[in-house]
Amino acid sequence: MPYKIWLTEGLSSQRDIINGIKLTAKKHQAEIFTYASHKHQRNEILSLADSAIIEPADNSQRLEFILNTINKYNIQAIHAARHAHWYETHRQQIEASGARLTTGARDVAMLDLADDKVAFAQRMQSLNLPVVPSLRVDTPTQLRELIAAQPFGDLPLCVKPVTGIYGMGFWQFDERVSPMAAFTHPDARRVNAQFYLQALEAAPSMEPLVLMPYLPGPEYSVDMLVENGEVLAAVARRKEGALQYLENSGAAFELAKACASAMGADGLVNVQTRNDASGNPLLLEINLRPSGGIGYTRFSGVNIPGLFALRQLGLINQQQVIDQSRRDFSPATVRAISDVVAYDAVLANQLQ
Repeated sequence: MPYKIWLTEGLSSQRDIINGIKLTAKKHQAEIFTYASHKHQRNEILSLADSAIIEPADNSQRLEFILNTINKYNIQAIHAARHAHWYETHRQQIEASGARLTTGARDVAMLDLADDKVAFAQRMQSLNLPVVPSLRVDTPTQLRELIAAQPFGDLPLCVKPVTGIYGMGFWQFDERVSPMAAFTHPDARRVNAQFYLQALEAAPSMEPLVLMPYLPGPEYSVDMLVENGEVLAAVARRKEGALQYLENSGAAFELAKACASAMGADGLVNVQTRNDASGNPLLLEINLRPSGGIGYTRFSGVNIPGLFALRQLGLINQQQVIDQSRRDFSPATVRAISDVVAYDAVLANQLQ
């Protein structure tokens, strides 16, 4: 009988997670059957799984849909990347069906804490874990006053939303750039503070921001498999320009692991750090969900999504995950590129 894992609607890495699981199943000669679902017709993702399911558009139908699907197809493990809060509040009902649920944490309070970058920074500071200083900003006037006060000395400043993903809304203030810089070179993420403030003051409302010092870097993104705060496998990606260097040691790597443990992380998670001018890593944030680059880990020999599936399905124990990730790791350098896949208008694997 095949082992069955269900990946519900996720973010940008859902396809890479499916691919990682299938590669690991082949390597270990394990009969793992993947189910993937999405609320939208994301055929480029769903076609990669063994079976595809379209989730109901009406959220009020979600619990009944999940329980029926588990029962009908004998699902043993579920991974929820999107709507993690909802899944966590319904953990008892879902796991009573016999399936093992993963949301990134086992506590709604921790999911909330991870989503609030200022509250997260305050918690890490209280635990004596080095973290980038973060100030909450609720009004344009407050931001203008803070910029003038230079709260972080001579360090350059940057802002981003208190809650958000993919770095959306991140801007570094730079008085040297042209007033048109944000329009002509938006990917550089640099803007003159005065023009940013003018736009903010002209807006009918604003979402809370976090003001931080902009550190020189490099930045690290550490992808992990964690169970109840215990890190079983981890790969760090040191980002320098267009290249990413895969590592499994160092100060940033250890700091990220300590953060995941402190947050009681559970599942596929990601911690980001950035080095200060002295070369010391400081925590930026934790994402209690897979990162967009989690698929890159397989180039180090450590396929974190694959190990996750083996562990969730009971095919490997914790110590075996730890030993295998250490044994298989090899440093590597990767570069992300744009790619294209065939899009089938009709899903041949769709379940009704």
